[in-house]
Amino acid sequence: MVAYRNEINHQWERQHVLQQWRAGLLRREEICDADFILVTASTFHGGPAGYPCPICGSDRLRSVEWIYGEDLGRMSGTARNLEEIEEIVQRYPEITVHTVEVCPACRWNFLMKACTAVAG
Repeated sequence: MVAYRNEINHQWERQHVLQQWRAGLLRREEICDADFILVTASTFHGGPAGYPCPICGSDRLRSVEWIYGEDLGRMSGTARNLEEIEEIVQRYPEITVHTVEVCPACRWNFLMKACTAVAG
């Protein structure tokens, strides 16, 4: 079992970026810049976001978790599904998990939240 603490939610920043884009203050190319690795990771390690992409309306919007930690070695900075995170947390005292929203259709991406995962 995994317990999450110290959550930093970036919903406000997301809404601000989307408002700026809708007002014409940001170009689509500025906010739809997910690279190949991020899009691929969201496809293979992420899951459906459950709502459409805020930019293109695609129902392919994904949510993917990335893990970070000094003790993780080469695993740090990799995408993992929730089952993998649970296994990793059993071996390491705590890791940081970033949840990123990614649209494979238009390449929109946004860091939704960051938190610390610990064995619980």
